[in-house]
Amino acid sequence: MTEEITKSDLMEIIKRIYRIVEDNKEVLSKLDTEIGDGDHGFGMAKGFKAFANNLDAFSQLDIGGMLKKGGFELIKTIGGASGAIFGTMFTAQAQFYEKNLKGKESLTLDDMTRMFCEALEQIKKRGNAEPGDKTMIDALEPAIDALSKAVDEGLGFKDAFINAADAAERGAERTKDMVATHGRSKNLGERSRGHMDPGAKSTFFIFRAMADYFS
Repeated sequence: MTEEITKSDLMEIIKRIYRIVEDNKEVLSKLDTEIGDGDHGFGMAKGFKAFANNLDAFSQLDIGGMLKKGGFELIKTIGGASGAIFGTMFTAQAQFYEKNLKGKESLTLDDMTRMFCEALEQIKKRGNAEPGDKTMIDALEPAIDALSKAVDEGLGFKDAFINAADAAERGAERTKDMVATHGRSKNLGERSRGHMDPGAKSTFFIFRAMADYFS
């Protein structure tokens, strides 16, 4: 029997993401202080708090509607480039659901992976970024590759998201060796090397929260 998750699972995952980002907001903002304007962690915590606090209001919507509304909360509350990028992670998944999965009340790992693939493509377009540019894509793409591999190997949600979180963590670590080409940190040029990208670290925390939920 194929494992599936429901909207209730997704709502619990959002709460976990909020908690892990809230618990690590100072870590994320410290990373951002080194190569950006220092507000990344606090902005992310504020955004996911707004998403989590509105879950009751969104609970009458289907999976796509909930993800779309939540994505807009992130865009509105976080603001700036981070708001646009992390909001797109959810609005793009919502668009894929509306187009391809409308009416489904539960999702397989394959469904979720395809939703994340759509998010990756839209984030690349929106940020005009590719792997190696020292952005959250350096953590997101390996995580999604791990999910795709897990689908091919017939793994369950638990192992798939543990692998995805590990891949995201390795991807975030690799950003230390990169020179920033986007955002405020690109002004540092070579001096941005040696520092982890805060968006990549945030992406790791999102996948870690999901892995913890499925574990």
